[in-house]
Amino acid sequence: MPKDNDRPDATPTPAGAPGAPRRRAPLHRGLPLRLLLLTVLFVMLAEVLIFVPSVARYRVEYLKEHLEQAHLALLALEATPDGMVDEYLQKRLLDHAGALGMTAWRPERTTLMLGVEPEDLDARFDLRGAGFLELLRDGLAAMARTDDRMIGVMGVSPKDADVRIDVVLREAPMRQQMFAYGERIFYLSLIISLFTAGLVYLSLHLLLVRPLLRMADNMADFRAAPEDPDRTLRPSRRHDEVGMVERSLAEMQTDLRRALMQQARLAAVGTAVSKISHDLKGVLSAALLESDRLEASAADPEVKHVTAGIARALDRAVELCTRTLRFAKEGPPEVRPARVDLPALIEDSAATAPGVAVSVAMPEGLAVRADPGQLSRVFDNLLRNAAEAGATTVTVSAWARGDRAEVEVADDGPGLPAKARENLFQPFSGSARAGGTGLGLPLSREILRALGGDLTLARTGGEGTVFRLSLPLPRG
Repeated sequence: MPKDNDRPDATPTPAGAPGAPRRRAPLHRGLPLRLLLLTVLFVMLAEVLIFVPSVARYRVEYLKEHLEQAHLALLALEATPDGMVDEYLQKRLLDHAGALGMTAWRPERTTLMLGVEPEDLDARFDLRGAGFLELLRDGLAAMARTDDRMIGVMGVSPKDADVRIDVVLREAPMRQQMFAYGERIFYLSLIISLFTAGLVYLSLHLLLVRPLLRMADNMADFRAAPEDPDRTLRPSRRHDEVGMVERSLAEMQTDLRRALMQQARLAAVGTAVSKISHDLKGVLSAALLESDRLEASAADPEVKHVTAGIARALDRAVELCTRTLRFAKEGPPEVRPARVDLPALIEDSAATAPGVAVSVAMPEGLAVRADPGQLSRVFDNLLRNAAEAGATTVTVSAWARGDRAEVEVADDGPGLPAKARENLFQPFSGSARAGGTGLGLPLSREILRALGGDLTLARTGGEGTVFRLSLPLPRG
């Protein structure tokens, strides 16, 4: 019998759901391997920077050791009665010192010499006054060569500062020793780098990688069921940056869960309100028709006055229901940005403004990138609000600043009351007049933000109210 997972219509387990496999980065792309490789690389780089001075220093010690051995060999020569030794002993002394020839100069004493004289050499080096850079350069040059030169090395004897030693050597054995020393340094550096990388990797894994993986797993769980309080991250007791991130993430998840729960309740209330508004609109429309019939058939002027008031109240109730239903059904505004001549659009809106004189102060031909229909809706709403607030004149000014156009809509009305300012852009809360829905400004801001702009209250008071709009300029 085939398993459920083998069925063609089997639904895969969503990521983050209980039992779903955790998402992990591939090993070659994961953060732990990168940390390990980078640590090895950095330690090796540091060892390379130490390698060259170390090898140069080894060369100097190698040469000083041969100077010391040459001095000891020449002391054996000095012990003879005539300062001469036979050929066999001379060869043994030279072999012991690892030199082809050696010479010692001592103040007010006889010069001692064994082997070849320090003449006709391929290169000569004086260790007495050589600086760091010179020794570094000589060491690199010696390692870079492949021939076996005969070199002369002059320096002060490590055994007696008054004795100057000159030794003739073959360069190839010294170079072999330098490479052997460099190889030992390389393997030692590799061991140190791997050991250090392992410690750094373990520390970073415990301090950083593992908490990150824990937060990633928690976010996947939280995304699957954000309403479940058990899926909120439980922060550790750390007081470093990771602890701060954990606490911030836990607070964000808590706030988001509350917001989602509130949104769900509001959505349920909105659905109920939409249904009630729809039914209520039908009832109010029927009542409005009956009120009109009663007003038309009534002969008494007092009855006509009363029925006219009832009709106006019913009109406002029907308008409220209509706008509430429209707000619930419309959803986010759909915009189609295009190049819009701003002065012409405002003049068109001013022509239909009820009871206010509109003046336009902006550069001729100023264009913005917006949806003409939606932008007209915004200005119609602002001009209508100004007229309903008691304004007689409205001044619309605009200017370009950078890649945006700044627009100010200023009226000479009495200003907005404090209660309206507190919830100005909240639906059903920011109306400044009795019977208003408070939807105009929230919808206008929503339209402008969909266009890449914004709507804010610049100032309000006894001298009037000023709204500021921001819109993007056309591209290019």
